[in-house]
Amino acid sequence: MFDDLRNRFDFFIRSKTKFSRKNYRGEAENPESEYVYDILSKFMKPKERDSLRVLDIGSKNWAYVRGEYRFFRQFSPNLELDGVEIDAYRLYSNFYSRYEAAKFYIKGLEGANYYPDDLLNIGGKYDYIVWLLPFVTPYPLKRWGLPERYFMPEKLLKHAYGLLEREMFIVNQGEEEAEIQRALLEKLKIPYEFLGTISSKALEFKNLRYGYIIKKDNY
Repeated sequence: MFDDLRNRFDFFIRSKTKFSRKNYRGEAENPESEYVYDILSKFMKPKERDSLRVLDIGSKNWAYVRGEYRFFRQFSPNLELDGVEIDAYRLYSNFYSRYEAAKFYIKGLEGANYYPDDLLNIGGKYDYIVWLLPFVTPYPLKRWGLPERYFMPEKLLKHAYGLLEREMFIVNQGEEEAEIQRALLEKLKIPYEFLGTISSKALEFKNLRYGYIIKKDNY
């Protein structure tokens, strides 16, 4: 209970003050970007279209956006790539926020937009959705400093599916989270394909990751 009170207070302060140093500078290309490009290339098969709308859920500082953008840009000359992050004003030890870092990473990417907002406030329709490591158990959410009231995996998944026009790619960390994800999909009667382990030579992780592809019935 004390941890949640602390998280609620800290989250309120940073979301209201929106404090950050300005003009973040980092490495535009990094292993995380290559990793995302690689796994998208392995598991998603978009169709070429005149325009595409893509949503990335839980973008954090969106350090991997260039890999994501490069992948989807192959399939349309007019790409709108939106990233949403509820805790965009979390500060790093250097006093830059995720929001300020994301502004750097999307610089020069026409059609890329970063929204410091709750997924439940996102509307419209998206051709494709990418969701890396959703919170499906309470512990990771608490560890990342979010109030318990934001732990609502079923509600968020239902909302994301309502935004979807074509295909969604979900990646979970660890076998336990992957099984919880499967149970959520089945409870909501969302058709899915289990992809097994998700790996890439570009970046390796201590814990195995697992993936799901969700397709709308008309796709």
